[in-house]
Amino acid sequence: MKQCPNCKKNIPDSAKVCPHCGNRLEKGYKPMKRTNTFSNSFYIILALFLIFSPMISTMLFGSLLGEAVSTENVINTPKNAITLGSLKKADIKSEHTEYYFGSLSDFKKLVTNSDKYVDKIEKFENDLQDIINKYEKIDLKKEYSFYVTDQNNVYTELSYELNTDNNEIIIDLSYDLSGKTNGVNISQSITGLKDFESLKVKEDSYPLIKEIITLINDDKDFKSFNEAGKKFNDLENSFSERSNNLGNYGIGVNASADDSKTSMRVLSANEGYRFKIVYRTKVNLDKLV
Repeated sequence: MKQCPNCKKNIPDSAKVCPHCGNRLEKGYKPMKRTNTFSNSFYIILALFLIFSPMISTMLFGSLLGEAVSTENVINTPKNAITLGSLKKADIKSEHTEYYFGSLSDFKKLVTNSDKYVDKIEKFENDLQDIINKYEKIDLKKEYSFYVTDQNNVYTELSYELNTDNNEIIIDLSYDLSGKTNGVNISQSITGLKDFESLKVKEDSYPLIKEIITLINDDKDFKSFNEAGKKFNDLENSFSERSNNLGNYGIGVNASADDSKTSMRVLSANEGYRFKIVYRTKVNLDKLV
């Protein structure tokens, strides 16, 4: 997947037009070069005229300045049901998005043969809700994006946001049926922490994010998480020296030789400190495809 340069939302690598905002994405497209054949006075008069004539402004901007106006439609949710056939070996260089769905209910209702994929997503969400129910009241928000390509491939983006008063966890899953796209990003942000002792990663600390990690990839040993925690705890001696000007203080903040999938960093906040944990892994596709 790539990011639309206009609206910054994730879209399939093969998309020629962003299904969110309609921005053209073809590589190599450049405005026509133009030479200054008019005087500066002409441009001043023209600018004043365009300001007071929006309709003519649009027409003249395209012709005089050589800017192409896209007539290609934004990819929207179809009104009638479509059939998702058997997945071929997806050629990511040539496939293109034909349909977009922004809700699980629309995807389930309008895409024939999608039941087995939707059932697994709903099973995942039910298991996630069971975990959430063990803790204090947590607000859960969900966002969906489904892109169906001409090769019967489906690019799926699932986003879940869990919120309490001082705690936020965001789960982003991105994958496609062919398995070429596969990524999970789990982040937890905790505010109002008073000292390094409250930041430390211990055996019984941060249980919610650990359960979520287990749900996604069965990593019951939390090897990456625990190793990162030990390295972070070792920073205690230098913490007091930098506590007034932390910046990106922690482990796994920037690219490094560390193979850890987990980063932990501390930022100064209005009240106390803000601790952010980011865990990156892959989707267990057997659970979702």
